[in-house]
Amino acid sequence: MNWIFAHLIGDFIIQTDWMAFNKKKNSLACAIHVVVYMIPFLLCGLQWWQLLLIAVQHFAQDRTRFVTWFMKTKGSWKFATGNAAPWSIILTDSILHLVWIYAVIQLSEWSQLWPAL
Repeated sequence: MNWIFAHLIGDFIIQTDWMAFNKKKNSLACAIHVVVYMIPFLLCGLQWWQLLLIAVQHFAQDRTRFVTWFMKTKGSWKFATGNAAPWSIILTDSILHLVWIYAVIQLSEWSQLWPAL
């Protein structure tokens, strides 16, 4: 479960203000953020395709307004814009990233079963 720490370090500790403020507005800023974000994942023993899937999803989620769209669509718009904002958005963003990373990790474990089928 070291990938949880990799996510937290990459998305909070080593992300700069410039990355955080520009990744929604600029693809280059988002790409730089994703490259820096992925550095801790290199220590997690993941396969190249897992790193790629994590990076692509991270770019897509961080470059777009997916999280706010998701919160609005599922009926959490007041949570996204009320007194809990912006922490409600930050928390939802992190949870969505972690769910995806978990799925990618599980995919590797499931793929080990495929030859037996």
